[in-house]
Amino acid sequence: MKTSVLLEGVRAVVTGATSGLGAAMTDALLQAGARVAMAARPSS
Repeated sequence: MKTSVLLEGVRAVVTGATSGLGAAMTDALLQAGARVAMAARPSS
């Protein structure tokens, strides 16, 4: 996905980052240049 939004210098925290919407949001934020901290529960 290509984005026209630049988020350089922005920091974001994404919960549920291992799958679904959380994973998609993490990818989009990283592609836009944001620094991302991801949080998720173990898969067990």
